[in-house]
Amino acid sequence: MEHTHRHTLKIEKVGFYLSILCAIHCIATPVLITLIPFLGGSLIADHSWELWFIGGSILLAGIILWIDYRKHVNAIPLLLLNGSLLIKLIEVLWLGESFEFITGSLGALLIASAYYINWKAKVKSCNC
Repeated sequence: MEHTHRHTLKIEKVGFYLSILCAIHCIATPVLITLIPFLGGSLIADHSWELWFIGGSILLAGIILWIDYRKHVNAIPLLLLNGSLLIKLIEVLWLGESFEFITGSLGALLIASAYYINWKAKVKSCNC
């Protein structure tokens, strides 16, 4: 008999894919800016949409992981999310944009790892 999870939300999958998309963005942006100089003054150079994207991703992940933490009591995904937030804060407050490639990629991978570990914990502990 196949085990299914009724409480697995589509929004959780959206959050996971957004964090993967963020990692791809962080890796591809420096390449695109280097290879296509005329994009430097357009949307890619505007950081306001990036802040909304990062804030939304962290908020979405926080809500999902907190709800699942209350059900399954696995703190590792929340710790990974907090680590991602801490890395972004260190970048913004001290390191600056020159380290965005490293900090952004690492932060997005931490969020994706949090989603993955959360999913594995649900599969292991859920009997719903």
